[in-house]
Parts: sequence; C-alpha cells; structure tokens
Amino acid sequence: MLTRRQFLLGLGAAAVSTILSLTLGGPKGLTQDEKNKQKPFSPDCDWVIDNITIIDGTGGPSFRGKVAVKGTVIAAAGDFLTPAGIRTYDGRGLVLAPGFIDIHTHTENYVYSGESMAAFLSQGVTTQVGGNCGTSPLDIGGYFKTIPRLAINYGLLAGYAALREAAMGRGNAGKTNPAQLKLMQEHLSRELQAGALGLSVGLEYSPQHFATTQELAALCEVVKEYGGFYATHIRSEYNNVLPALEEAIEIGIRAKVPVQYSHIKAGYKDNWPKFPKVLGMLQEAASSGLDITADVYPYTFSSMDIGTNPLRHSISEENLEAALAHPLVFIGSDSGIYRGGRANHPRAYGNYPRVLGLMVREKKVIPLEKAIAKMTHEPARRMKLKSRGLIEPGFKADLVLFDPLQIADRATPDNPAVLSQGIREVWINGGHVWSDGEVLDDTRGEMITYNT
Repeated sequence: MLTRRQFLLGLGAAAVSTILSLTLGGPKGLTQDEKNKQKPFSPDCDWVIDNITIIDGTGGPSFRGKVAVKGTVIAAAGDFLTPAGIRTYDGRGLVLAPGFIDIHTHTENYVYSGESMAAFLSQGVTTQVGGNCGTSPLDIGGYFKTIPRLAINYGLLAGYAALREAAMGRGNAGKTNPAQLKLMQEHLSRELQAGALGLSVGLEYSPQHFATTQELAALCEVVKEYGGFYATHIRSEYNNVLPALEEAIEIGIRAKVPVQYSHIKAGYKDNWPKFPKVLGMLQEAASSGLDITADVYPYTFSSMDIGTNPLRHSISEENLEAALAHPLVFIGSDSGIYRGGRANHPRAYGNYPRVLGLMVREKKVIPLEKAIAKMTHEPARRMKLKSRGLIEPGFKADLVLFDPLQIADRATPDNPAVLSQGIREVWINGGHVWSDGEVLDDTRGEMITYNT
C-alpha cells in the first residue's frame, strides 16, 4: 500500500503505454482491413442504416459501411449484403457513432419526473449516470421500481449524503461514530445490491465535508466487494486542489477501488499553474497501478460562475484543452435540469455538440475519432459495460447519426435552454427515438447497472 508521501515521491511509475492499455482496454473488434477481407454476407436483421461513415468508439480510424440491427442489438457493421426487403435508412453520408454516455449528471429528479429528454437526445446522449457529488435517492431499488418510464438508459450512484441521512437522519452535522459508519456500510451494500454503480461524494459540500479519509476508505471497501467505483468531487477544486486529489488517490489505493475524478479542474486564476501537476498526479497514480480516470466538461466556467457580471471564467482555456487531450480524461457534463426543462448552465443542452463542434472541428484540440471514444467506449469501460460504447455485433443498438460539419451547441449562459444542432437521428436499444428535432419515442431506455 502506498502512503501519500510515497505516492508523491513517484513510486511505481510505469510507461504511459501501460496507462493507455488500461484506459482503452476492452473489446476492439476487427480492424477495417480485416473486415474488408471478409467475404460479404447477409445478416439476419430487422433494419439497416446505409451510406454512412462509421466511427466505432475504439478511437481507431473511421470507415465507410453499413450497420444492421436485430431487435435491440447490432447484428453487423461494415461491409455486408443488405437482405432483400429489409427496411433501410439512408445515412446521407453522415457519421454514425455509438450513443454518447454521460457518466456525470444531476438529473435523477428530472428523469424520475418523466419530462421530455429532448435536451439530451438532441446532443446524442443515450445513457446517463445520476446520483453524483454525493446526492442520490435514498432508495435506488425503489427509484427504478416506481419510475414512470425511461426515455434513455439510466444508472445511479449511491450518494454519501444519502448514506448519512439513512444512518443519522437529517441535519446530521459532525463526524460519524463507528456505529453510524456501520449503518452507512449496510445501507450502501443494499444500494449496490439494488443496482447502484458505486459511491459518489461531494466533499466540498456540507455535511459531506465531515467525512474523513478513513471513513471514505471503509465505505469504498464495500464498493469494491460489488465491483463498483468511487466517483469523487474532491475536497477542494481550488486552493487545496493538490492535497484534495492526493486524498482521493489514497482512498483508491487503500480500498483498492477504481476512482473516477469528477469534473477535473483547478479553479481560479491563482490555481491555474497547478493544473499540470494535477494531470501529472493522475498519470502517476495510474502508473502505480490505480484504476483512475477523470471526466471534464468543455466550458471555462462552472455553475458557481453563472450569474457573475461579467461572466467569470474560473477555468483556463489552456487547462481545459490539456484535460480534453489527456488519455486518462473523458467527457462528462455535470449537467442539471429542472421542471419544464430549465437549466442554469448551458452544458445541460450543449455539452457534447460543443466538444464535437468547437473543440474538434474548430479548435482541433483532439481528432474526431478520439473525441467519440471519450464519449462512448471510455466511460463504458469505467462502468465495465459489456454491451455499450462500441459499434460492434452483439452490442446494444445505441446509435447517433450526426453531421460533423454542422454539429454545434447553441445554449449560452444568458440563454442556457436552447437545443443543439447537428444530431440528425438517435436510436436507443434499437428503437428510433429522435429524428431531426423531434422526440419519437420516450420508452426505450433501460436501467444501467455495473458490469451489464
């Protein structure tokens, strides 16, 4: 076990290639050359989308081809003979990618309300994870048993604040005692059995800031038993960002649990020079054997900056771009949305198109194929999803057809609830749910649990 001091001295450093293999691990499928050499065949399928450029989520080169779907899964991808009489969609020469997976949202109440998911379908999002930053429903099993419907695939983390409330009641200030910690562990175990993906914390918030490192490691030992992960809004994203990240790494090492570093940043100008060290610590932890990744949203202002006049940009463009390009960082939105589709930050309506339009097409921060991997396969790998995040036979038919020349966010800080443009069609579990600005079906989502 590495102590904080040993970690900072750089024990266990390994090659970056090892990090990449850990980060991008999982099914890769055949190369395009191998696919082209295969004899064309006619798959058993219900429908086909033709005339498309396929970006399969692996990060590898795009290729021209078709995709066939049978029921809820992909039957074939690449070069094949379309069966006679099968319904065929003309992809109009656009790009087909796996559905985007948003691992960091605050949408659990909105999803439960059954209101329109147009804000997310218009971005190509087919899967979300709620319950982040320590706030989640008290009864995750009950949540999914009583939810009216699921318009998108949805999973939940068990939040630390909810665990405290279950063990200590409301108004639970102060540190926990051993008996209360035991109750929290028991409640967490029930939530994980019910399908929670792991544990989330928001250590900058009250009463979560009372949590000790030892207590969090003890809870994470329960998470490890069920194969989940620890999603952490670290104790400080500002002046104390380095020791706060150090604590998160120590918890992961102590409990031997995967760590998801939520919305990575070094906030405010005085802390911007610390960000290379933040990325260095992330890489060093992974080199030492910890399964750790981070997520980032493509904006230089947080929800805490909204309403300042002029708008405060607490995140530097240089640091944001460095995070987007880093092999251990993928895309998340940190989005919240409220009754009637209200939002206080434009990321709820524009997060993924902003990456593909501004960061990929205009600023060329990362290639399109790599951006798609950071929206699909990489978050799927964090959750150990066996059937989502790639365009491969046998994977769920969560698919997004978009125009790479037109895709763009339109939501702004002053007008945050504006739909993005450029997402033409979306399918979830084989069902056609979005077409050129219209929700077609709001019943195709499934509950997402760890390792499914």
